[in-house]
Amino acid sequence: MSQDDFAALTARVQALEDRNAIVDTLMQYGHALDYGDVERLMDCFTEDAVRETRRPDGTVNRWQGVAGTREFATTHTHAPDKHHKHLVLNSAVDVHGDTADVVSYMFRFDAGDGDKSFVWGMGRYVDKMRRGLDGRWRILMRVTFIEDDWPGRSRPATGLVTTRSVASKD
Repeated sequence: MSQDDFAALTARVQALEDRNAIVDTLMQYGHALDYGDVERLMDCFTEDAVRETRRPDGTVNRWQGVAGTREFATTHTHAPDKHHKHLVLNSAVDVHGDTADVVSYMFRFDAGDGDKSFVWGMGRYVDKMRRGLDGRWRILMRVTFIEDDWPGRSRPATGLVTTRSVASKD
């Protein structure tokens, strides 16, 4: 194998390892959030992370830095009090050295009270990720776009930035 071939193979292997590590972080987020593992959830984000949730009605919640991430992690519902599953699907990963842009579909399924489980929400995660000095990929910026709007759904009590109503479309 020539040096050029070896360099190309090394680059391809690194790209696969990076993508796999990024997807591992996305999976860790869901598991940690759903089961209330605050420290594991905190490890999914950089110390200077920004996280936003945007809803069709114009409501935006935002959490920044370590304190904001901890507030989000400690106030979110989780098992055993509330069983739900955050699923990440169809992740499109674009790595640029030590940063990556990732867009994923997200679904949240909730256990029903005596009824069947149901889809609580769906949308997209739009993430900017960064590889840390320890080699671990973490979320630097996450914007969650909730793409459905069911009446009566709970809203986070923390991180509220705006409650601007979006004009209805006729």
